[in-house]
Formats: sequence, structure tokens, C-alpha cells
Amino acid sequence: MARNVVSIAMFTVAVGMSLLMRELAAQPDSPRQSVTAIRAPQAGSMQFDIPSLPLQAALDAFGEKTGFAGLYSAASIQGLNSTAVSGRYTAYAALRLLLEGTGLEANFTAPDAFVLEPVTPAAVNMQRNIAYDGLLQSGVRAAFCRDPLIATLDYRIALRFHVDAQGRITQALLLDSSGSKSRDRAILQALQKVDLGRGPADTSLPFFMLILPQQLAASDCAGTTGH
Repeated sequence: MARNVVSIAMFTVAVGMSLLMRELAAQPDSPRQSVTAIRAPQAGSMQFDIPSLPLQAALDAFGEKTGFAGLYSAASIQGLNSTAVSGRYTAYAALRLLLEGTGLEANFTAPDAFVLEPVTPAAVNMQRNIAYDGLLQSGVRAAFCRDPLIATLDYRIALRFHVDAQGRITQALLLDSSGSKSRDRAILQALQKVDLGRGPADTSLPFFMLILPQQLAASDCAGTTGH
């Protein structure tokens, strides 16, 4: 499924008909799984020798080989097996091959980070609204900058939320933990204070935001620390 994906500064924002995100929202206590990035992401083609395995094991092997990190629920991959990958491939091509026949596809939210989602018809493709993505990124960044607990961005967090017609974030959900319960609460509280002044073209579609560890420079928060 093609998705709108835009990378701006330390934020990656994606919007689309996300069946995986809806599944996670409906099951807030379901276990989360992610591929661990063992090494720095590898560029170019490389030799793969991953046999057909239970999908979790295959994704673990892929992550160890490439350094790519994935986000998906345990339920979404349960009972699935990968396609064998043997030969020289780019990491992107290898992942596509590995997922063949699973009914899942990888939607990249960063050059080395992806979300697994059910394959859906191309009819749901949407055109990217770069201007609104930039507005959203700026609004979330400003909200985070106002709280020293979350302003440093020395953590990884994945978020799902909607934006209403007035430009306010609603139905915010953490798809994993930042590693601190107090920081998790602060993130949700900060999102409630975001007011963009206008909503997206389609308020029914959820946004997915992946925030990767990156130290904010002082200039990034300049002028945003007031109230």
C-alpha cells in the first residue's frame, strides 16, 4: 500500500488507511514486537542467506543483517512464514522478497525504519500533502520543546493519532513505550496541547509518527518554550 511519508528534521510522519494502526488501537494491551537494529544500516547490495522461517525469526535475522528496525504487533505476524531469501539484494528488495506470500508489506517511515501492514488495494493511495505534514511536524516539535522532560528527544517513540477539523490532535496512542512512564505521560499531555489552526484534508485518516533518538539543538526550541 502506498502511503504518504515525509521526513522532516527528527520526525517522520505517515498518513493513510492503516489497518495495523487500527488493530493496535483496538487492542491497547496487546504485545508489541520490533526488529532490533544490531548494527548500522548497510548500503548497497549484500549477500543474504535467510531460509523460510517463522516470520518473527526471519525479521530478526533481517534486522541483524541490515540494521533496519520494524514496528508491528505480535498478532499481525502470528502463524506466518517468510519466503527464503538467498543471494545478493539491496535491503529493500530482500525485505520485499522475505514478505512475499505473507499478506504484509513494509511501509518505510525512515530510510532504515518500517511498519508492517496488510497489503491493501492501490485504490487507497493518496497524494502527499507536504505543506500539512510540515505544519504538523512543527506543531508537535513546539509542544515537545515546552517540556524539558521530552524536549531532548534522546528516545524512540511511535505514535498514532488523528487531527480534527480545528487542527487539534485527538485519539493519541503510544504504540510502544519511550522507556519511562512519566515521559510517556508527558508525551500524551504535550500532544493534547497541539493546535495547528486547521485540520487535514481528511480527518478520518490516522497519522503515524515515528520519533527517532536525536538531540535537539538549542536553536530548534528557540521561541517555543513559553507557556
